[in-house]
Amino acid sequence: MNEHAHIESKPKFSFIWFIPVIALLITGWMLYQHQINQGYTIFVKMASAEGIVAGKTQVKVRNVKIGTVETLRLQLEQNAVIARVQIDSHYDHLLTEDAKLWVVKPRIDESGISGMNTLLSGVYLELEPGQSEARSTLFTLQEEPALISQDVSGKRFQLKAKQAEVLDIGSGIYFRNYKIGQIESAKFNVDDLIMEYGIFIFSPYDKLITTNAIFWVSSGIDVNLSTEGIQVSTGSLSKLIKGGISVDYPPNSTASDIASALRQYKLHENFAAALEKRFDNFDFFLVEFEQSIRGLTVGAPVEYRGMRIGTVEQAPAQIERDGQPLYFQQDTTSVPVLIKIEYGRIYEQSDLAESYWQNNIEKWIRNGLRASLKSGNILTGAVYIELDFYSKAPKAVLANSSVYPVLPSVSSGFTAISEQVTDLLNKLNNLPLSQTMTTFDSTLQEYRLLAMEMNKLISEFNQQDLAGDTKGSLGQINTTLSQLTSSLKQFEKTLTNYQQGSGMVDQLTDTLEELESLSNTLKPISKGLTEQPSMLIFDKQSPEDKQPRKK
Repeated sequence: MNEHAHIESKPKFSFIWFIPVIALLITGWMLYQHQINQGYTIFVKMASAEGIVAGKTQVKVRNVKIGTVETLRLQLEQNAVIARVQIDSHYDHLLTEDAKLWVVKPRIDESGISGMNTLLSGVYLELEPGQSEARSTLFTLQEEPALISQDVSGKRFQLKAKQAEVLDIGSGIYFRNYKIGQIESAKFNVDDLIMEYGIFIFSPYDKLITTNAIFWVSSGIDVNLSTEGIQVSTGSLSKLIKGGISVDYPPNSTASDIASALRQYKLHENFAAALEKRFDNFDFFLVEFEQSIRGLTVGAPVEYRGMRIGTVEQAPAQIERDGQPLYFQQDTTSVPVLIKIEYGRIYEQSDLAESYWQNNIEKWIRNGLRASLKSGNILTGAVYIELDFYSKAPKAVLANSSVYPVLPSVSSGFTAISEQVTDLLNKLNNLPLSQTMTTFDSTLQEYRLLAMEMNKLISEFNQQDLAGDTKGSLGQINTTLSQLTSSLKQFEKTLTNYQQGSGMVDQLTDTLEELESLSNTLKPISKGLTEQPSMLIFDKQSPEDKQPRKK
C-alpha cells in the first residue's frame, strides 16, 4: 500500500469567470449604446410653459422630430420655467449658439393663418439652426417665430426713427406698393429716445436699396383734398391694418450706388418729411420782424415768389445774446426767427447754388430784397415767410450779428394793411378840406349877391329916370365890381391850391398812392380765394416741391 498522497495542482483561473466578464462587457456596451442613442440634453428657458407637456411636446425642424421635452421645472427665482429637452444624437450639429426656438401654435397675421394643425396634435417647439460653429446647451424661447430663415437670400438694414409711429414686427417694406421685405426686429433705445428697426429685404429686391434711398412710414391710406373733391386711395388690407414702410428714391432722381448690408437709414414719419431731410446743405439766417409772428410755426416754408427755397427752423429763435433771450433785448422790439436757406431747393447742384447765393445776397438786399410774413390760411392764421423785392423799402444791408447773418424784413399782412389804413386816414384828416369848402361857399354867396344887385340895377334902369340915377348906379356898379374882383381873386387862389405841383395836389397824390398800395396788398388774398376757395378752411396748398433740372 502506497502511503504517499498524490497531490495534483489545478489551474487558478476558472472559465466560469468569463460569464460575469462577458455580462459586464455587454452591460457596458448597452449603456454606451443607450447613451449614444439617447442624444444630447439642452435646456430651454421660457416665461411660461403654457401648452407644453413634459414627455409629450416635441421639438421639430421643418416638421421633422429631433427631440422631446422631458421635464419642466421652475427656476430658483420662480420667474421663469426651465425645460429639459432631449435631442436625438445625430442632430447635435443643429444646436448652434445662434439657433432660435419658438412655440408653434395657431397664429393669424398679415401672412395668413398658420399652426392650425396644432389644434389636434398640440403645440410643439420649432428650432431654426444658426450659422455659428459654436455649440450651446442653453437657449431662450422666443415669443414670436423667426420671420426670415437663415437660408433666405437678401440683405439686412437698420432704420432709426425719432417721431415716426411705432410699427410691429412683421410689417412689410414696400417699394412703389410692392412688398420687398419686412421688419425683423423693433427696439426702443432709452438712451437716445429713438426706435430702432431691423429690416430684411429679399433678393433680388435688395438691389433697389441704394445710398440715396429714403424711407418713410406708410399708413396704407392716402387722402387728397382738392377743388375736384375728396380722393381716397388705400393699399392692401394688411398694409391698412398694420401699416408699413415705403422706400423709394427722391423725385426726379435715379438710383445711385447699391447700399451695403447693415447700412443705417432714417425712418421719417411721412413722405413730405422724408423729402425735407434731403436738403442737408444749408445756411442759417435770422429775420427780425417788427410785428407779431403768430401763426408762424417750425417747418413753415420760406419762399421766393412762390418757389420754396428754405424752411423755418425756430419761431421765435431760441438764441441768447449777453445772457438774455434774443427776442427780449432792451434796445429793440423785433422778434427774431431762425430760418435755413436750403441750396438744394434752389438748384440741383447745391454747391453751385450756395456759391451763387453767397455772391449775390448783399446786392439783392441793396436792390430791395426783404422778408415778409404772408398768410397761408385766413381761417387758421397759418403764415409763411416770403422773400421778394420792394422798390420803396428803406435802405438796408445784410447785418452780421454775433450768431447768424440777419436778413431785413418789411411789415406785411394785416399788420401792414392796418398801418396803411391808419396812415391814409391821418393824411385825409390833415387835408384843409374844411377851409377850402368854407372859402368856396363864401365865393358862391358873393356871386349870388352880385346877381341880385345886377337884377336890381336893370330893373331900375327900366323903370326910373336914367339921367337922375346914373351917378348913383355907377357907384353901386363900381362897388359890386370891386367885390366881384375880390371874389374872383379868392377863387383863383383856391384853384391854385389844386394845380399840379401844389402842396394840396401832392397830398392828394400820396393819398391815391396809398390807396393803390392797399389795393395791391389785398390782391393776393383775392387771388388766393379765387384759385383755392378752400383756403378759408384748409391751409394754402404749396406747389409741388420739384427738384431743379440741369441745363
